[in-house]
Amino acid sequence: MRKNQLEFTYMRGIAIIFIVLGHSIYNSGEGFPLLLENLLRGGTALFVFISGYFFHRIFYKDFDFGKFMKNKVQNVLYPFLVVSVVGLFFLCLRWIFMEQLPPSQVLLSIFYTVRNGYILYPHWYIPFIMAVFLFSPVFLWFIRCSQQMRWTLFIVSCLVAILLHRPIGNVNFIHSVVYFMPFYLIGILYSQDERLVTRFGGMITGLAIVFLIVSLVEQSYVVQHIGNYHKAPFEYNGIDWQFIQKLCLCVLTLNFCEWLSERSRLPWLVEIAEMSFAIFFIHPLFDMLFNTTATVFRFRFPPGSVITSVLFSAAIFMFMMVGSIITARFIKKCLGNRSRTYIGW
Repeated sequence: MRKNQLEFTYMRGIAIIFIVLGHSIYNSGEGFPLLLENLLRGGTALFVFISGYFFHRIFYKDFDFGKFMKNKVQNVLYPFLVVSVVGLFFLCLRWIFMEQLPPSQVLLSIFYTVRNGYILYPHWYIPFIMAVFLFSPVFLWFIRCSQQMRWTLFIVSCLVAILLHRPIGNVNFIHSVVYFMPFYLIGILYSQDERLVTRFGGMITGLAIVFLIVSLVEQSYVVQHIGNYHKAPFEYNGIDWQFIQKLCLCVLTLNFCEWLSERSRLPWLVEIAEMSFAIFFIHPLFDMLFNTTATVFRFRFPPGSVITSVLFSAAIFMFMMVGSIITARFIKKCLGNRSRTYIGW
């Protein structure tokens, strides 16, 4: 049983590219192609799928809960706290010098920001994934269930997620755990039931293509919903087409990465995959830098045509991606292996 599979390295690299692309969209809903935006949003699901796969592939056999959680605290929670402090520092500078808020209002803004459980918006993922890791005994039980029970539970969890949607502001991490659980479970299933998945691989791929297209078209042109679905947990607000699309995208991205890994080795994608967590932690700081600079110099974006929207989104993506990579390399060079505690790489 292989533990370090090139296709999953590629998939991790593609996942972080999807995430940064989703955070680079300029002129959302007013010029940027809606179908493309809906495809790019929600790339976090790919990360959850990969985490589930390697939970079974690497950790399950000799699982030690204490050792497992210690590793996650050191490599996930510590970098999250470090980068959050940096982000909060820059937010305070903006509140004080740009928005000229009084000290009492700054303190209140700090309170409301910290209360969410994260400082920089994409970092909602860390409290959520740490909660997933804490629920590891539940996933151990899931793995020990019969094959029929596992797939039944997976289908039930999908139906729940389709009606549940994401939490408002991604603040409620327990809500997020329930919503993203199917992505974690299908990752486990792809590892544990590898023979079954391979046997029906053609049918699974075909269904994934069909449902990806149907969900994208339905969300973009029928429902005309932009991006991820968010709501309170016990309200009904229809079907989460984004969930269906991202579940299919996990399958198709893995298939593409398997095909790619058999034909070529891409060092640049491997490097991006290896520093994917560092890019995840750092890129919101460059998003903040971009917006602050635009505000200071009173830069105005051009009108929202498709061409300008796509071009400016591509420019924002390159700024955040390249800036994050250069920063991660610099910190790695200065701190060596200690950088893992600060930026996750």
